[in-house]
Amino acid sequence: MEERRAALVAELEERGIPLAEPVRRALLSVPRHLFVPGVYLDAVYRDTLIVTRRDRNGDPISGSGQPSVLASMFSPLALGPGQRVLEIGAGTGYSAALLAEIVGEGGQVTAIEIDDEIAAAAVAHLERAGYGRVRVVHGDGAGGAAENAPYDRIAAAAAVWDLPAAWVKQLAPGGLLGVSFMFGGLQVGAVLAPQPDGSLHSRAVFPLTLLPLRGEAAGPEHTIRLPGSSLRIVLQEGCALDEAGVHTLLSEDQDLAQLPVELDRRNLGLFSYYLLFHQPPAYHLATYQVEEGQIAYGLTGIGWGILSSTTACLVPFGDQRVVHIYGGVDSYLEMVRLSQSWSECGQPGLERAHLVITPAGRPAFQPPDGAVQRVFARPAHTYTLWIDPPDEPDETPDPA
Repeated sequence: MEERRAALVAELEERGIPLAEPVRRALLSVPRHLFVPGVYLDAVYRDTLIVTRRDRNGDPISGSGQPSVLASMFSPLALGPGQRVLEIGAGTGYSAALLAEIVGEGGQVTAIEIDDEIAAAAVAHLERAGYGRVRVVHGDGAGGAAENAPYDRIAAAAAVWDLPAAWVKQLAPGGLLGVSFMFGGLQVGAVLAPQPDGSLHSRAVFPLTLLPLRGEAAGPEHTIRLPGSSLRIVLQEGCALDEAGVHTLLSEDQDLAQLPVELDRRNLGLFSYYLLFHQPPAYHLATYQVEEGQIAYGLTGIGWGILSSTTACLVPFGDQRVVHIYGGVDSYLEMVRLSQSWSECGQPGLERAHLVITPAGRPAFQPPDGAVQRVFARPAHTYTLWIDPPDEPDETPDPA
């Protein structure tokens, strides 16, 4: 098993996945196969999410976290020995075991899980793997776990729409939060430091995709499931299209075309974030998924794209330049223009991005002049996400 874990870590390093040394050592040490009994070893030690529970619609709600995603979240959190860590969402217990390996015997890991059966299974897996010291609490993750607070680090293993106040309250002074937020049909990961004025400033912003949080803080539903189809589309907030509108749009004559820029596994995701900041008027971002082995509206697998009420251009993951066009070429021409602009800029991602969260009712943070920004107003907070102007120094205020 050590060879399989070493091969997985080597793959992550080759792909440029951020791996802080404590995270790297944990991935080499924790036996993932003990957290997903019955799964073939070849599948266990691939860089994939292993889904272990689905809801009645067939959507995944729990699993063993994808190693590269966990590494992307944990590495910028500056985890270390002796820390007290809260994980939101226990899953199989695998990620909690990684955290326990990092903080060691002198630290403490608490994981809160909304589903009692999933929580019980996580406890059994952790005990079997030798991490019985992890405390698994049954409850809604939005409320945190006050009984073991305060925490030096809080890592949310599920994406949120609006940051729960309890997480900030349960942080120790100088503590950090690792969270993935749903913005404009995509997810953006961030490590956040609370400020004296009640705002939170990012220490790092990065691509991250997690299963959505369930329970009180799940946020409004933006997923459309077309009846009689295996297609599921996640639309950004404010998009007026409903099931009938999406069905009508995707039932239009379909064309295939190529983009002028080749998109691979790495830069396809970076391009989607460029669209988040440069979204053309009248268009909405969307991600889609078709059940494995199925075809729906000419689509298979997963992907993303832009759509309006009359036209859509969808980009499958893995097809490099091929796109699917519905209802005319307008959306395709927008995608061509945007892909060329992105390529001319050097194909940026989120490496120059920042996030400031302010309590609702207060003025939104004002980024530096020339920054490209998006502002998302939610019930409890306002989120200002921006990218530094070209060739300008980082002007993010230093966290206290």
